[in-house]
Amino acid sequence: MQKSTERRESERINYESAILHDTSPPDFFYSGMMYNFSKRGLYFESNEDLLQGDEISISIKEPPAQFFEKTDQYFNVKIMWCRSLQRSSYQVGYGAKLV
Repeated sequence: MQKSTERRESERINYESAILHDTSPPDFFYSGMMYNFSKRGLYFESNEDLLQGDEISISIKEPPAQFFEKTDQYFNVKIMWCRSLQRSSYQVGYGAKLV
């Protein structure tokens, strides 16, 4: 079996934090969980339907200070991919790029 190639330019850090996120178009904030991040993006899980290309806002309860330059807890992201989850308390996992 061939090992997949990591395409990230920035180191991925495992970091678990509760989040709130809106949808596109924004109507309300929904709960989710972030599991890792890098200087350019993050991975989170949610029960809400988001589409690849959606731009949303995320509020991270305890943002990881070592990579985010903002002291603010709100981040705008673009959904890059999504996958249905089988063994999670959430239905969908999302890869998102900071914008």
